[in-house]
Amino acid sequence: MFQPPAASFRLIFFDCDSTLTALEGIDELARLKGEYDHIADLTRRAMEGQIKLEDVFAARLDLLRPTRADLRRIAQAYRETIVPEAKETIAALRFSGCEVYIVSGGLLPAVQEFARALGVPSRYVRAVPIEFDQLSGQWWHYELDRYGGNPAERYLSLPPTPLIETQGKRQIIAELSGAEERTMLVGDGITDLEARDAVKLFVGFGGAVQRDRVAAEAAVFISANSLAPIVPLALSAEAAMQLRHSDHAAVLQSGLQLLEQQQVQFHNKPTHG
Repeated sequence: MFQPPAASFRLIFFDCDSTLTALEGIDELARLKGEYDHIADLTRRAMEGQIKLEDVFAARLDLLRPTRADLRRIAQAYRETIVPEAKETIAALRFSGCEVYIVSGGLLPAVQEFARALGVPSRYVRAVPIEFDQLSGQWWHYELDRYGGNPAERYLSLPPTPLIETQGKRQIIAELSGAEERTMLVGDGITDLEARDAVKLFVGFGGAVQRDRVAAEAAVFISANSLAPIVPLALSAEAAMQLRHSDHAAVLQSGLQLLEQQQVQFHNKPTHG
């Protein structure tokens, strides 16, 4: 029988692609560019640990060369394929005093725009920054910048970031966590699994894509196509009781029902001191 943690988790880190949204943003970008099969295969192999992420990340962008307008289309695609109860889960966690971060190997402009739709401020987002060629398109029309930059600006290069490396999320999460021990990470891929030592509890998510190694090695694995189980997994009994008397009661109840239906598998007891 599920037992809530003795104390609520303080920091909750979410992956973005195939966790908060059903899409892999880079694959959707490849679809727009007519390069889907090749890029999707590279992404799958990297997320399953067959090849290192750092060996393919820059190569994919050099091939696709997205514009700012392309990344806005990816952000829209993220919103259209949001994982069920993702927004409600984040709202409930923040209501309960948890700090919610998105730590993603996705491209920062698209992930930040999607994060705003989820209610996550930009300062809580860590993703891959890219540099644009500011002389692309009709750069002299300054009015094009009013909505976040000239939409015709094209990808130029990748600034240094750990998030294009297989082990990069571990570094970012460790830096954000500091001395805080009540930490949880939720994600679908090998880069998330590789960061498990940086948190108290790693929760694998298979609702969008189930990856066999993550399912086997995650302390807790959600097979349901919903993030609602994160709410009871993250909150103490006292915090959950407070949630029952709030506007967020429905997502808590949904999460508990999925736990009862055994759509969450436990490989280690999800509690901490």
